[in-house]
Amino acid sequence: MKNFQQINLFIFLNGLLIFDFLPIHPIKIFAKDLDLSDLTKINNNSPQFKPMETQKGFDFSISNYISKNKMIEDLKANGDGLFNLLAFEQKDLEEEFFVEIDSDLQYRDKDLFVAEGNAIIYLSDATLSAELVKYDLTNKILTVVGNVIFKKGEQYFEASKLIYNLKEDTGNIYDVYGLLDSKTFGEDFKLELDKNAKKLEKLEKIKGTNQPKYINTATIGLVNKFEDDKAFNITDTDLEIPKISRWRYKTNEFIYNSKTLESKKIYFTNDIYNKPQFIFLSKNFSAEIIDNKLRLLSKNSWIILDNKLKIPIGRQSVIDKEDSLIRWGFGADFDDKDGYFFYRSSYPKKIFRDFSLQLQPYFLIQRALKGNTNAFRAKNTSVFSGKEKNDISFSDYLALDLLLNGKEKNWNIESKIQLNSLDISRLDESLRTKLILSKRINLKNTQKTKSNITNDYALNKISDIQGDLNNDKFLNNFIGIDETADSKPNFKEDNSLNIYSEKNKQTFTNLLDIQIYNIFREKVVKDFATEEIHFASGFNIANKKAWLNNEKYSSLSLIYDLGHFKSKSRSVDEFRELFRNSFVGQYNYQFPIWKKNALDKTIDKTYKFTPNVISQSLDWSTAIQSGIFLYSDGSNQNVLKFKTGPVLTIGSFKKKILDYTKVRANYNYTLKEGQSPFSFDNIDDEPRINLNLQQQIFGPLLLSFDTSVNLNTGSYTNVKYGLDFKRRAYSIGAFYNSTDKSAGIKFNIFNFDYSGLSDKF
Repeated sequence: MKNFQQINLFIFLNGLLIFDFLPIHPIKIFAKDLDLSDLTKINNNSPQFKPMETQKGFDFSISNYISKNKMIEDLKANGDGLFNLLAFEQKDLEEEFFVEIDSDLQYRDKDLFVAEGNAIIYLSDATLSAELVKYDLTNKILTVVGNVIFKKGEQYFEASKLIYNLKEDTGNIYDVYGLLDSKTFGEDFKLELDKNAKKLEKLEKIKGTNQPKYINTATIGLVNKFEDDKAFNITDTDLEIPKISRWRYKTNEFIYNSKTLESKKIYFTNDIYNKPQFIFLSKNFSAEIIDNKLRLLSKNSWIILDNKLKIPIGRQSVIDKEDSLIRWGFGADFDDKDGYFFYRSSYPKKIFRDFSLQLQPYFLIQRALKGNTNAFRAKNTSVFSGKEKNDISFSDYLALDLLLNGKEKNWNIESKIQLNSLDISRLDESLRTKLILSKRINLKNTQKTKSNITNDYALNKISDIQGDLNNDKFLNNFIGIDETADSKPNFKEDNSLNIYSEKNKQTFTNLLDIQIYNIFREKVVKDFATEEIHFASGFNIANKKAWLNNEKYSSLSLIYDLGHFKSKSRSVDEFRELFRNSFVGQYNYQFPIWKKNALDKTIDKTYKFTPNVISQSLDWSTAIQSGIFLYSDGSNQNVLKFKTGPVLTIGSFKKKILDYTKVRANYNYTLKEGQSPFSFDNIDDEPRINLNLQQQIFGPLLLSFDTSVNLNTGSYTNVKYGLDFKRRAYSIGAFYNSTDKSAGIKFNIFNFDYSGLSDKF
C-alpha cells in the first residue's frame, strides 16, 4: 500500500511539471492574479515603485523564454530609431542596439508576452519603465501601461500609456509630460551600458527642482540683426530655442513612427515653477529625421504670457534654425529708410559647406506714403553735402539686407550687405558693406572643466566680464577708446569660457581675438556725434583677460590695429586716405565696499520679477584706458582716460513697490596730446559724468534712465529712457534714445539650470 502511494505521488508531480510546460496554460505561481484591464486606469501621478528585494516571479517554460527573446529581437531590429526620436534626438549607432527586460513577473498568455510589476526595458542608452508591459508576438504590438517613464540621459518624459506597432511602424503616447535638456544632447547619446551587468538601477522620478540658477538670456528678435546702430527695427520673432537649456513640455498625445513624432498641440515652458509665466504653444508640431538630422517644427506657434496674453508668432523651427522659414515684421529707421517699414525675413539658408545666406527685403511704408525721401543727397552734389528732399520711383520703396555667414578652417566669415534703396542710381549712397574674418582662441583651456557657479554675486560679475571681453567697439567701430556712455553693455554670456571655483571664489578668462576687416560706409557712434568711415581695411589682434578673485573683479584688454582708412578730414570737408597704427590698453577694476550677506542662495516661487537673486552691494568701479595712434602723414594722437564711480544695488525685487534700485555713476577725465587727421576717431577730451538709473516702480515695471553730462557745457547727450516689464521667466523692454531719435523693443526669455522635475503644469 505504501509503495502504491509513492508511485501515485511520483506520477502526479511529473504530470504537474509536464502540464506546467504546456504553452496553452499561463500559470502565475509567484504573484497574485491581476486584472490587466484595471492597469489602464492607473493614476499617472502614483509614485514610482521601488526596486524589490524579494525573489521575482517567472514562468520558466520554454515558450516563455522564446517569446521574451522574440520581443527583444523585434525591439533590436525596430526600436533604435523610435527611442532616439522619443528623446528628441537622432544618433547613428556604432554598435548593436542592446535590449533587456526586467520585472516582478514575466509570463506568456496565448500570443502575449507579459512583464508586470515594476517592469523596465533597458536599452543601450535609455530606459522605459511602467507597471505593465505587453507584447503581441503575432501582430508585433508593444503596449506599455501605468506610470510610464522614459529616460535617456537628461531627456525624460512620463505618460499614462504607450503603444507601438512594430509591423506598421506607428504608435501613440498618451498624457505626456517631460523634460527636454538641449545642453546635454552630445553627452546623452554617448552613454554605454554594460551588457554583462546583472544589477541595474531602477529609474526613479526626482520630485521637485533642486538648486535652480539663472544661466543666461535668449532674445526674441525685435532688434536689428544686421546693423546694431540702426534705429527702431523690429526684425522678427526669432525664438532662439537652442539657447534655453531645459524645457518642460506636455501634450495629450504623441503620434509617431521611427521617422516622425507629431502632436496636434504641445506646450513648452522654460519656467521652473508652476504656474509658468512663459509658455510656447506649438500647434501641428512635428519632429522629423531628415538627412540623419532631427528637426523640430511648429507650423502654428503662440507665446502665452502669464496665461493672460497670447501672441501668435507663426511658423517656427523649435530647435533647428537652418529651416528656411519665412517671417514678417515691422520696424522703423528714420535715418536711412525714412521711417516705418514692413519686412519679410528668412532663416539662414545653407548654400554650400558651412556657409549660409540670409535675405531680408523691406517695403518702406513711410517713404512710399510721403512720395519723397530725405535719406539721400541732391543729385550732382558733394559727398559731404547734407541730405535733402528728393523725388522717388517705385524702386525706392524697396530695400534689402543680405547676411552671409560661414566657417573655413576655424575662421568665422561674416559678410553684410545693406541696400536702403533698390534704385541703382543711388547705389553709392544706399549701399553699406562689411566683410569680417575673425577667430577666437581660448588661451585658458577650459574644455575639461565644468563651471560650478552657485554664487549670485559671482554670476553677476561674470556677466560683467563677458560684457567687457565681448565689447568689440575697438574692432568693429575702430574708435580705439571707449567713447560711449555705457561702459558695460549687456552682451550674452558664455560661461563655458570661465573656470570658477566656489571654494576659492575665483574665475579667470583669457582670450585671443584676431580679426581681418574690409568695410564701406561704416557708421561710428560717438558720444557727441555719429561719424562715417567711407572705406577701411585692416587687421587687428586683441588679448582680453578677466579675473574674479574674492569678489574683486578685474579685466585687461590689449589691442593692436593696423588699417588703411579713407574718411572725412577732421578740419575740412574732404577725404583723407592714410594708414593708421593704433595701440590700445584698457584696465577695469571693481571691488565691493559693502555687500549684503543675508541673501537667498537660490530663487524660489516668491521670485516673480527676476530670474536670479539680486546681489545687493555698493561697489566702486575704476577704469583706465590709454591709446597711441600713429598716422602715415606723421601726425599722432595720444590719449589717457580715467573713469571712476560707485555702483549701488539695493532691494530684492520680490515686493511689489520700490524693492529694487540700481544706480551707476562715473566721472570721466581725459588727457590728450595731438589730433587725429580723421573726424571719426578724434577723441573728445571734455570731462563728463555718465549716469545710469534703474528703479522698480510697481510690480514688474522697471524704469531706467541713461545720460552723459558734459561738465564744460552742461549739455546732456545719449539721453535714453527705458521701461521694462520684468518677470522670472521673461521680460519685455522698450527704450527711446532722444539723441539719435531711435527706439527699440526687446523680448528676453531667461535660461535656467536645475536638477529634478516639477509637477505637471
